Amino acid sequence: MSTSGQPVDPTAYSEEYFLTECDGYKEYLAHDGTALSERLETLRRFLRISPGMRVLDVGCGRGEMVVQCGLNGVFAVGVDYAPVGLQLAQRVVARTGERDGDAWKRPGLSLGNAKRLPFTDDTFDRAIMSDIVEHLYPDELRAVLEEVHRVLIPGGELLVHTMPNLWYYRYGYPLFRLAQRLRGVRLPADPRDRIKFSHVHVNEQTPRALRRALRHSPFSHWRVWLHDYRTYSQYGPMMRRSMGLLTGLPLVKQVFCDDIFALVRK
Repeated sequence: MSTSGQPVDPTAYSEEYFLTECDGYKEYLAHDGTALSERLETLRRFLRISPGMRVLDVGCGRGEMVVQCGLNGVFAVGVDYAPVGLQLAQRVVARTGERDGDAWKRPGLSLGNAKRLPFTDDTFDRAIMSDIVEHLYPDELRAVLEEVHRVLIPGGELLVHTMPNLWYYRYGYPLFRLAQRLRGVRLPADPRDRIKFSHVHVNEQTPRALRRALRHSPFSHWRVWLHDYRTYSQYGPMMRRSMGLLTGLPLVKQVFCDDIFALVRK
């Protein structure tokens, strides 16, 4: 994979992308952006935020995380370079503010490039990069990590989530596809064919690749792990148990768990 390339055009992230494909869109539509998907709820728990903190959401998209911070007394700022995403986030912030009045911390929103964050050094206690790594070429990712490091306070933490795990795509998915075929469900040979907007993924990761990227960043402390947050409610009891075992057992989960997390400290 090339380390650099033409950045993904921000217009590729259309309203159709945010409201029909981007994870969490069902919860967003059902609850006006104030409810979190399973992925975002997992991130909220891992982030360990408390009132009085300042949080930066890099690639905030529709804004659910910054709104959730505001509802819990935490001041958050969301940055995204996709105008449509920021428009959706602005609507949620406005509606939530009208409903909750002064009971919450109104988030800030900024249309901008994460490679040049518009904030001074040592500003934020926490930062989030949720599902943005795979959208950045390696040289872009390096620049964003440098910027996030700059704006975090000493001891501040960055929480990362990225998917897919390429080890799952290469080794686990073919076995899952075979199991589904035995159940009468036909899946495409390439898992990306299930996703309409997979072309915006220019830097998909493995746990090892993400560790390498962090090792070449200014951060000195990090932990990378695989974690399956899904409930698999669309499957029957036996399939749910099977998926839970495959994505949770040591070693086996390396090729069946599709979600990579990292906690990074400045």
